[in-house]
Amino acid sequence: MSFIVRAPVGRIASVCAGATLVLLMTACSGSSRAVGTTPVGTTTGIVLTSSTNSTQLQPGGSLVLTATVASDPNKQGVSWTLTGVGALSNATTTAVTYTAPASGVVGVSTPVITATSVHDTTQVSTATMVVLGTPVITPPVLFPANVGVAYGAGVTVAGGLGPFTWALANSAQPPPGITFSTTSTTSITSFSGTPTTAGTYTFQVKVTDSNTPANVATASITIVVNPAEACLLNGQYAFMTTGFLNNEMTVSAGSYNVTSSGTVTGYHDYSASTPPVTESMTGTCTNRIANNGTLKFTGTGNSPEYDFALTTALSGGRIQLQNAGDAQSGSGFFLRQTSADFNQAALAGSFAFGTLGVQADGVRMALAGTVTFDVGGLVVDGHADSNGSNPLSDAALAGNLGAPDLNTGRGTLTLTATAAGGNQTFHFAYYVVSKDKLLLVTTDQAPRLAGYLTRQASGGFSNASLANPGILSLWGAQAVAAPKTVIELGRLSNANATNGTVDLQLDSANLANVSLNTAITGATYAVRAADGRTTLGFVNGNVTRQFTIYLDGPANGYVIEHSGTAGGSGLLEAQVSGPFTSTLPNFYISGTQYAEDVAPMLLLPAISIANGTFSASNASGYFVIDSTTGRGLGTITVSGNATALFVLYVVKDNHLVTFRQAALNRSAVMDWIEAN
Repeated sequence: MSFIVRAPVGRIASVCAGATLVLLMTACSGSSRAVGTTPVGTTTGIVLTSSTNSTQLQPGGSLVLTATVASDPNKQGVSWTLTGVGALSNATTTAVTYTAPASGVVGVSTPVITATSVHDTTQVSTATMVVLGTPVITPPVLFPANVGVAYGAGVTVAGGLGPFTWALANSAQPPPGITFSTTSTTSITSFSGTPTTAGTYTFQVKVTDSNTPANVATASITIVVNPAEACLLNGQYAFMTTGFLNNEMTVSAGSYNVTSSGTVTGYHDYSASTPPVTESMTGTCTNRIANNGTLKFTGTGNSPEYDFALTTALSGGRIQLQNAGDAQSGSGFFLRQTSADFNQAALAGSFAFGTLGVQADGVRMALAGTVTFDVGGLVVDGHADSNGSNPLSDAALAGNLGAPDLNTGRGTLTLTATAAGGNQTFHFAYYVVSKDKLLLVTTDQAPRLAGYLTRQASGGFSNASLANPGILSLWGAQAVAAPKTVIELGRLSNANATNGTVDLQLDSANLANVSLNTAITGATYAVRAADGRTTLGFVNGNVTRQFTIYLDGPANGYVIEHSGTAGGSGLLEAQVSGPFTSTLPNFYISGTQYAEDVAPMLLLPAISIANGTFSASNASGYFVIDSTTGRGLGTITVSGNATALFVLYVVKDNHLVTFRQAALNRSAVMDWIEAN
């Protein structure tokens, strides 16, 4: 089934136990019984409104949804479905009653109610209910503090009835210099201050809600305070970003070394519609608060300044350009480099690669393939596919991988594809993360591409390589006014190696239209044993779609779509086995990945995901996760923006991919949420 929604908006408030909430979907014709005016949920063709502007309920609470379809000539009304806890009753073609469970909900549960027009099933409204059960504090995984560095962290209670009262549960105290807020009456309270003494500090917090009798939840908190550091980053890192300069796509990659004093030296390649920049840089790294700070680079041709957020293992993180105003934007990631692998012999072997970006006229394109290097860097075998104006299909590759620089891990890669319409040559700079992973960026003004080169797993490939599920992420855009992005997020599963068939479910934002949970059954595929090149095709309605995937391991690799004009391309990432839950006990950071428009990019340095809630310093949301597929659906509110549709897939516990539909006239984006 395909659900389609537009311009998601909404607002959340509270409904007390036993209260009844009336939501009305306003008609474009005929009479209206609406008593509320604030839109609730996500919708197209049907508008959800609420008498109390609320979708929250205490246990046992009920609400009535009333639907009037905008275009319904035969007055057939809607059908209703419920995903999650609770029950629907008194269902008619115009109304339904939802009742939350009277007991058994711990924390928050987020069932989703969907109303689908009988006359036109593309007209769909969804509303995420928020059932507030027994309060619970999920012990957070907090980023370690540093002496002399400002610190901030939050603790969230899920469930219960506000306002809340927070307190320390025993005589144990937070680290000296850090204060626990006992004045908060909201569901979030905080630790803040500047620690003065290194050590490990464990203490308990408790929260009391306003129910009668009151409910109390407690949790044990540990904060590790490390010695003072000029910058939390310390060592050698490779980075990659994509972004825009005066509405033209940019790509960059580089390497930088941060000393214990916060001094930065490095090298980067930056390509825009202007002549490419390849140069050394110097700079500084400074802490801001907890796990984030600022990286400032100075070069002759380009001097970017980035905000960064770091994972708890200090092995990588997210960066976002912050010094270019409205003219320039960019976001990406960084990873710690293994300097022992800065030698050509270590890079011998077979790799898959995938890059995406734009061609000379700004039209989106991508290049993916496989390549095998000998110990001297010579390409001894390889094939590639691309889309765009001059597409490649299984083109033979020749070329050379130059030796990496011993200080930065930077080298050059030249690939020439043999094509019927004329050979195509691509010039890349690469940066070694490890002998198994390299970052790629073109050094030409066009095409401008960025991506990965990753070592292929040993053991060969077959149709059984798709036996396990994989999460599919596709990026693309059209040359139109915003919203311009064509973004898709989905899941491959149920592969039949003998028949060569696999099932897909897809969530997509094609310009202004959002399609949710489109089911594709029996897509055909074939995996080439020699190098993992996989063809995948299916028909959806009257649209035929054809993909090529270059695998680097089971259910993992790089994707090119050959049909369509958006240059769709991206990743297939192997998914861990379920069951999946709505609580993921990690300290997460998040950033926009492969930005396809100038906005809205987002960097979130501290995220908690627990009991169906998404909590960050300037964003929050509710979602429900399917325990079998790892797919989550809900809404997210970012400071300064309206509430928006939010779809996520759990790839593994420390990596989630999210689909975020932006507000009206803004493009959708894909964000990566990462931990460890």
